[in-house]
Amino acid sequence: MSVMPLLDLSAVSKELSFMLELLRNEGELSEEKAMREADGLDWEQFLAFKRYHHTYPIMYPRLLRWNSHRHWIPAFVLAELKADYSSNTFVMLHLAGEMNRVSSALAEREIKALTLKGPVLASLLYGELSGRTSGDLDVLVPKDSVAAAEAALLAIGYRRNAAQDEVLGNKERKTHHLSFVNDHKGIEVELHWRLNPDTIKEPAFEELWQRRQGCALGPDAYTLGNEDLLVYLVLHGVRHGWSCLRWLLDIDRMLGKQLDWDAILRLFARYEAVHLGGQAFLLANQLLGTKLPDAAAEMASGSRPRRLAQMALAFIREEVVLFPKPERQDVAISFNRYLLATMPFRQKRLYVLNKLYPSSWDAQVLPLPKSLHFLYFPLRPFLWFWRQVKRQSI
Repeated sequence: MSVMPLLDLSAVSKELSFMLELLRNEGELSEEKAMREADGLDWEQFLAFKRYHHTYPIMYPRLLRWNSHRHWIPAFVLAELKADYSSNTFVMLHLAGEMNRVSSALAEREIKALTLKGPVLASLLYGELSGRTSGDLDVLVPKDSVAAAEAALLAIGYRRNAAQDEVLGNKERKTHHLSFVNDHKGIEVELHWRLNPDTIKEPAFEELWQRRQGCALGPDAYTLGNEDLLVYLVLHGVRHGWSCLRWLLDIDRMLGKQLDWDAILRLFARYEAVHLGGQAFLLANQLLGTKLPDAAAEMASGSRPRRLAQMALAFIREEVVLFPKPERQDVAISFNRYLLATMPFRQKRLYVLNKLYPSSWDAQVLPLPKSLHFLYFPLRPFLWFWRQVKRQSI
């Protein structure tokens, strides 16, 4: 039996602790205990955490039910939660309709596509579209189908996001997807040719396609099989520092499914990411009370998953901006240290090399004609320094 390490949660605020109590999977928190926990709560801070972690789809129905008799929750809190919940329901319905339109457009051109996250995940893990938030659509296609998929998106009203202009052909070095925007619908589609940045090993698209599962939301919509989906959600959360509890809630829901743990362990080993699965499962267990299968508990044991989980808590307990770039220098330093700590040696080496390669951020600081883009190599250290100076002056 694996011994589960304990995280140091002493720096977690009262408001975030109360939110975690509300989110725990078992739902065993009684109204009386909830009222005691909420005594002296800074409700404004509670709402700020709700916005930061995108947790209102789950919290609002529970708080509304508890408040039906004694009315102990401030009216302005419930009013904001209700507005968010209602708005999210419409957004998710809108995204689901557009997901089907995009899936059909790709299917008509015989382009194999797997929808990631978004409405598919809401339906699969929460049973209803209103149970999860999402801001865009993510679609994975084979690398050799990217041009055809781009043409399909352009044909139905999307345009390439100008912010992703390439510098010295850096598309595949700096990203693993392209962004397309439909201005009329206000929807962004990220077109992926890899699940993760190209410094991570992963199965070929055809493997993922063979293990795909259908979606109740549309006949042409497919997503990853459960085992691939769990590993993908873990690696996505790790890469973003678990800075949104919504991603841990996804892990909590996934672990409640019937899963092939032998296949999952093989996938994590293939990604060189067993320790990252351990980090995710430890965070879910300690923060959300997730019950771990034996294989997941074994992965979560040991010092490395605990160290990585403790590092990620810094991005969970405080509102920080990590993407597209950390807003503060101290956050940037701690986040880069965290990312490097998650990586095997091969990935660290490629990560550092990619940092030396010019990016679109350099072109924004100093626009140069394409014929002079080669100058970004010697200029990159100076442009990087200038961005740091500008960041500190904000």
